[in-house]
Order: sequence, then structure tokens, then C-alpha cells
Amino acid sequence: MVKKQNMLVIAMNLIDNNKMKKLLSLIVPLVLTATLSWGQAAWVDPNPANVNDNIQLFVDVSQPDCECPLLINAENEGDSLLYVWTWEPTENATINNGQWNNSNDLLAMTYEGNKIWSYKLIPTQFYAVEASVVYDVGISYLVKKKDGSATPDGEPKSADFHVVVDPPGCVDKVCSFPQFFQEDDYLTIIYDNLLESNPGLQDIPPDDCYFLPVAVAGGVDYHYINNEFSQNIATEHPELNMTFEGEGKFASTILSKEFFRDASENPVPDDVPIEIIKVRFRKSAFTGNISGFSELEFECGN
Repeated sequence: MVKKQNMLVIAMNLIDNNKMKKLLSLIVPLVLTATLSWGQAAWVDPNPANVNDNIQLFVDVSQPDCECPLLINAENEGDSLLYVWTWEPTENATINNGQWNNSNDLLAMTYEGNKIWSYKLIPTQFYAVEASVVYDVGISYLVKKKDGSATPDGEPKSADFHVVVDPPGCVDKVCSFPQFFQEDDYLTIIYDNLLESNPGLQDIPPDDCYFLPVAVAGGVDYHYINNEFSQNIATEHPELNMTFEGEGKFASTILSKEFFRDASENPVPDDVPIEIIKVRFRKSAFTGNISGFSELEFECGN
């Protein structure tokens, strides 16, 4: 039996600071998890999901919300299959839909039994978009017969579906989103101050948390700023001030390539690949309290 499930979270955007709160409310699940009812016609599994890995789109053609009476018995109609037709997060997917009267064979679905059909894909590869786009926009699709042309009984297709894909939550003191990232990915660093073991850093006020990043490249540490213990960090480096997301969590988003190679006081040379980001945290007024380093590893490859 296929489990129909979803997580209730808030949507967010990755690119600019004005959208950061929306972004992190997606990344850091702050609301109650809810299991949806068995009357649901469309869902994605797993959810939450790493959209750089395989997920499956599901449709139960027997559910009233499917609005697809002409598809209910498709599994019994000889070689007839159902096909995915999708348009979000982008219509320019790497596998095109084909024609309405002749769906692309690569979009044929798998029959799972009990009137349930599925399609497996890696969203970031399938749609050729960043993970943040999938989480922000969601996936819109319908299912249809290969020839969706109208018949006297109507079009052999479902209603339009839209599913929200939730990112994995953060349960450690420091997490990255996405978990696996490269230099040209927008990277969000999440710090849970409630898990801080340094008594002098516990209960940091909402506007007073600063992160101190270090890029490790070719075995060499490249500190983003030279004076990490400056008493003037708030005015000298406001970009290191983290956004408070509630529940003790702080977050900041960077583009590693620009951050460590262009903006840094100790820029990483262009020909040396960044291997690890090390980060620790402090308040604006330095009193000798600073967190231990946490490491975030880059994904292998180009």
C-alpha cells in the first residue's frame, strides 16, 4: 500500500534578504506535521524530500478530486498507459510533454495497483532548476491518456494538481540548505541557538547573532574577515548578522562563489576549489564567548 503523506510548512524564497524570512520558514519546519487523509488524489513521496534525489509523483484516479472518470479503468484497457503532463516549476523541462494527442513516451507512468499511478523523477534534473525553485514553486501536473483529445464523454485526463515539496528539517545545531551544495548554489546556514553548549552564547537576542565563516580550499583556511573578535562587527560587517527565524533559530544565505572569492578579506584563489566551509558564531559585543566550529562539506564534482 502506498502511503499518502505530506508535511505542513511555510513556503520561502532563497535569493534576497527581503525574502529570507519566507525562505527559512520553509527550510526550518516550525509548524505541526500533518498526515493527509486517504481522500487525496495527488501527492509526492517522500515528503519532505531532497529534490536532488529521486521522488515519485502519485495519483489515485479513483478519488473524486481526480475528476478523471475516463482514467479509472486504464490498467484494464490493454496496452493503455497514463502519462504525466507537467508545467511547474517550469514548462521547459528536460523531457518535454509531447503533444496533447501524443504524449512523450518517456512520461509514461507506472501502475502501482489500487487505481494508483506513479512517476519517478529527480526534480532538479528533470526541470533543470535549482532546488530552491522546486521548494518555492512546487510541482504542477496532471495525468492523461497518451491521446488526450476530447471524446463524447469528455477529455481522458485528470484535474490539474499542485503539490508542495517540503525540504528536510534541521535537527542539529548547524545545518545547511541544501544539504549537498556546490559553489554556485545559494546556501543557507541555519544555527539553532537552543542547542548551543557555550553558556555565554545562550539566549542570543534576535538581532545580535553573527556568523564567522571560513572557506577551506587546498587545505588552507581562508577567513572571511581578519578580525573575528572586532567590537565593531555590527558596523564593519553587517552582512554577517543572521536573520532570526523564531524558536531560537538564526539563518543567513550566501552564494559561496561570490562570498569567498570576491567579498572576502582573504579571497580564495580562482583556481583552488573550496572543499569545506567552517562556521562559528558570536554576539556583536565580543566578551570572549564564541562557539566551536561546525563544518559544512561541499558536494564532490563540478
